[in-house]
Amino acid sequence: MRRFAVKQYCLRKIRKIRHRKGYGVHSPFAYNLITKVIEEKSGYYAYQSIDGLHRTLHDKVKSNRRKYRLLFRLVNRFKPQVIVELGSGGGDATLYLQQGSPQAHVYCIEPDDIRRASAEQLCMHLPGNVTFVDCSLADGIEFLSSNDIRPDFIYLHRQSDTRQYEILLRRLGALLADNGLVVIDGIRQKKSVLREWHHFREQEKVRTTFDLYNTGIAICNPKLDKRNYIVAF
Repeated sequence: MRRFAVKQYCLRKIRKIRHRKGYGVHSPFAYNLITKVIEEKSGYYAYQSIDGLHRTLHDKVKSNRRKYRLLFRLVNRFKPQVIVELGSGGGDATLYLQQGSPQAHVYCIEPDDIRRASAEQLCMHLPGNVTFVDCSLADGIEFLSSNDIRPDFIYLHRQSDTRQYEILLRRLGALLADNGLVVIDGIRQKKSVLREWHHFREQEKVRTTFDLYNTGIAICNPKLDKRNYIVAF
C-alpha cells in the first residue's frame, strides 16, 4: 500500500512539471478552461458563505473543498440548467453545485439515509431548486430517463464499490444532453475503473476530456475536437 502511495505521489509531481498552466495546449477552448477554470486560484463570493454554513452546522470546513470548488467553477462557467449529482457527500458538493448555478435544477440521487438527511439539512439554508431522490444510483438514472430529464451537467461521486463505475458510466452517455458535461471522481482507484473511464471517453458523443489524475471531465460538444488533455490539478 505504501509503495502504491509513493508511486502516486511521484506521478503527480511529474504531472505538475509537464502539464500545468496549459503548456502545449493549442485549442483556445481547452487552454481557457484549464487556465481560467480548472487551475483558477482566485476566490469567489460564494466560497465564504458556503464555508461559513459548514462551520455553523458541522463545526468545521470539509477537507474536500478544493475539489468541490472546482465543481463550483465549472458550473459557474457553463451555466447548466439541469444538474444531476450521483451521490451527495453529505451535501458539501450539492451546495457548491447549486451556488455555482443558482438558476439550475439540481437532482441529488442518494441512497444512504444519513448522507441524504445531512445534504437536505445543508441545502435548506440556501435558496435553490434541489430535489433529493431516494434510490440507488442506477435506479436514479432510470428515474431521470423515464421522466425525460436530460441533464447538461453530471457529477459522479467517488464510489467505494468500484464495480458501480461499469454500470453507471455505460448508462450516462444516453442520459446526457448533447452539449453536456460529466465530472467523474475516483478514476484511478483501480485499473478497472481507469479502463471504464477510457471506454467512456471513447464514446462518439464525448468530444474533449480532461484527465486531472483522480478526476475526469468529459465535454459533449459536437463542435469540439476529439481530444484528451492531461492537467496537473
